Amino acid sequence: MTLLTPEEFSRMEQLLADLLPETDRQEETALLHLHARLRGIYTAQSDLHASRDRLRVLRLQTGR
Repeated sequence: MTLLTPEEFSRMEQLLADLLPETDRQEETALLHLHARLRGIYTAQSDLHASRDRLRVLRLQTGR
């Protein structure tokens, strides 16, 4: 699975921010929804990292 790097996330966010002044009301709503989805993806992948780290710790604790 390929995850977004912090730099990629920041660049995408900056692109959305740069588009914001050029949008009408309907486009702004779509842009805000897109940003919310982007943040959700980034947060979810952070949760995946935390889960993987937790499982690795548990595995080490059991000596496997």
